[in-house]
Amino acid sequence: MWVIVHTYVGLAIASLVHRPFWQVAVLVIVSHVLLDLVPHWDYTRTAHALAWGWLDFLGALATLIVLLLTGYPWAIVLMGPISGAPDFDVLFFVIGKERGRKWFPSHWDAFPHGRCGKAAGMTVQLAIMGASLAIVVIAH
Repeated sequence: MWVIVHTYVGLAIASLVHRPFWQVAVLVIVSHVLLDLVPHWDYTRTAHALAWGWLDFLGALATLIVLLLTGYPWAIVLMGPISGAPDFDVLFFVIGKERGRKWFPSHWDAFPHGRCGKAAGMTVQLAIMGASLAIVVIAH
């Protein structure tokens, strides 16, 4: 999944689950693993992976900045980057610094990572983002 999708899901979970900070953090990390099982399209194996990666990162960052500027609680906003943080190992893989070494379990080659074509995979991710955004807006 793209970082921005993980970010939106983390925000949605934090908007709905009113538990101690550390418990919500555990939930959003678990959501990362579960989302990686869902068939989706990753840009990591494309010719323009770095460009896609920047677009992904900047979209997630812009979302977090807008939420902070509009008064969302920091404890909710922080769950977005916590949810997306495991993808830093994918970023290092894409830029070639840690070729083949990924630390997060759902990124290991042995993990049954969900994959599908670009059109279907992007549609799935957009649907998840839309549902997550609706939850965030309604819950706040």
